[in-house]
Amino acid sequence: MRWIRTGTFSTVLVIICMTSPTVSQKDCSLDDECSCTFTDGSGKVDLTSLGNTDDTPKFKDVLFKDEGYYYSYNPCGGFTEGDCQDASACVINEDKSEQQQIGDSSNAAFKYDDSSNNVIVAYTSGHGVLRLTTVNLVCDKSACTPSFTPMGEQGAGQFEMTLTTVCACPDGCDASGPKHCSGSGAAGGLSGGTILCILFISLLFVYLVAGTIFMKMRLNATGSDLIPNKNFWFSLPGLILHGFKFTCSKIRRQEYVPTN
Repeated sequence: MRWIRTGTFSTVLVIICMTSPTVSQKDCSLDDECSCTFTDGSGKVDLTSLGNTDDTPKFKDVLFKDEGYYYSYNPCGGFTEGDCQDASACVINEDKSEQQQIGDSSNAAFKYDDSSNNVIVAYTSGHGVLRLTTVNLVCDKSACTPSFTPMGEQGAGQFEMTLTTVCACPDGCDASGPKHCSGSGAAGGLSGGTILCILFISLLFVYLVAGTIFMKMRLNATGSDLIPNKNFWFSLPGLILHGFKFTCSKIRRQEYVPTN
């Protein structure tokens, strides 16, 4: 595809730099194509939960305006889009008539970057003429919903992307998803108002059940008399209505005269 520059020598150099030994005391050792473990014991980066499993990309046709091209990416597992088969990354031309694979799902390598304190995952694609895509995994503990930004072609056959997510943080996610996010179903993600509503409904239920049992067992009540504090509950709608009318009268600066 002529609309994408291709290169071999420079791409190979980048791959060598990604996999060669380094003097850094910290790195992220490959576990599989979706995860790596920090060599200093600080935890693990796991992208498993971010990948679609239905042969579609998690992020599809995201426009990079500077080029006019679209980029698709699946952080874990392969996808199919046009000519891109079992791909992790794919680039699509302006009218979406052509696609080119820029990263195979089976060719992933992880590396810790000292300068940014982030992990980089790299994907290669092609034979002879290689293409390389590097994805900067930006750790953000508040990014329970991941965000993806394509950065375009940086050199001949070399592409760059950014993925901001809590899953880029050490032990921020496991294979099932984020460990401390509302999106993962954790109760700690509920809002204060939601928690108050749940507590109110729970207490009201206990009150009604316990009160009904008491009225039945101790007072031998039947029918509507089983309702604890029946007179109060029956009068409550009227009290609310009076309160509403009183408030409206004050707003209108009128005298409120209650009626039975």
